[in-house]
Amino acid sequence: MKMMQISIHARDDKRNELLRTCRFITDQTRQESGCKSSQLSQDGDNENIITLEQQWEQWSSLNNYFRSDHFSALLGAMKLLGRTYEARINEGTPEEGMDAVTRARSQEDDQSSVNSNQ
Repeated sequence: MKMMQISIHARDDKRNELLRTCRFITDQTRQESGCKSSQLSQDGDNENIITLEQQWEQWSSLNNYFRSDHFSALLGAMKLLGRTYEARINEGTPEEGMDAVTRARSQEDDQSSVNSNQ
């Protein structure tokens, strides 16, 4: 089982918009193949900190999710509406989490290049 946690520190004026986006994406993620759970929470002490926690059956399911349209939308929302964000997988470091995202998404880019050259 793979656990992923994404923490986003929202911009003050964009918190509600980010929450709406994250709620939608959390609902969509629950329908992904291999997703065991997807939860959204807001920090009790700082309402600008939003956390998504997900459980995945295996790496391949999580990698497929990283290449999905709604994960792309989540990345865009984090960049536009958040001050900072981090991803952790199985309690690893934030750097390891973002490296895993980058690797999975670059595999998609590599596959797209192969398909467009055929």
